[in-house]
Amino acid sequence: MTIPKKASLFAMLIMIMLVAAACGDKADNTAATEEPTPTETTTGTDSDTANTEETENTEPASEESKETDNSQDVELGTTKKGSYTNDYFGVSLKFPEAWEFQDAAGMNELTSASSEAIAGDDETKKKQIELSQTKTLNLLMASKYPLDAGQVGPSAIAVAEKVSLLQGIRTGKDYLEATKKFMVDSQFPYDYKEMTTETIGGKEMDLMQITMDPGDGSTVTQDYYSTIIEGYAFNFIFTYVDDKTKAEIDTIKKSVQFK
Repeated sequence: MTIPKKASLFAMLIMIMLVAAACGDKADNTAATEEPTPTETTTGTDSDTANTEETENTEPASEESKETDNSQDVELGTTKKGSYTNDYFGVSLKFPEAWEFQDAAGMNELTSASSEAIAGDDETKKKQIELSQTKTLNLLMASKYPLDAGQVGPSAIAVAEKVSLLQGIRTGKDYLEATKKFMVDSQFPYDYKEMTTETIGGKEMDLMQITMDPGDGSTVTQDYYSTIIEGYAFNFIFTYVDDKTKAEIDTIKKSVQFK
């Protein structure tokens, strides 16, 4: 496949799509047996109007499911200049006020724009991506440089994808392994380090680190953190290119707090 050459797209836009499609292969195999996704109401980052996505249910929910299903309370969180908070996932973090950031609507637009570049003419992969997109919440994307700046810089991304035991996703490591499989099967030119665990903001998260050559002689490093929260694979993706930008990312990671 052809990887976009513009550095900002390579380092950020494609990564969003990879996470969105990470469990697509397993989800596609179990879609017919899974129950319909409950209605989710989410709140945007720059609007007071809630966005509601509805799927058809053929049978009314039981009283038990009404009591235990809290998916309608899922929210996208609030992004402000220099900060992000999300009460549903119980997380907050800070990033430099001078950084650019995208709200959920902006991230959704970028994700849609990148889907064709990733799937190409592969119809199976297109279906995987489309299915996974319906279950993915784009939460935060903050970067030192604008997306059209044409240079790689540090960035912080947060996304969450609804997962199921039927997919075999029980831990953050399970999710990261599915992500890696998608990358390997797609023949992306990445190098992978052995998965580890790290505590961020008081929560233990599984970590997969990858490196890549964007074609200009530099090395881009991305740290994928994942954990399961309320039936979602909650993920951070931190990007940096050298010791200086790694220090900026380390400052952001230290600001992360989980309730």
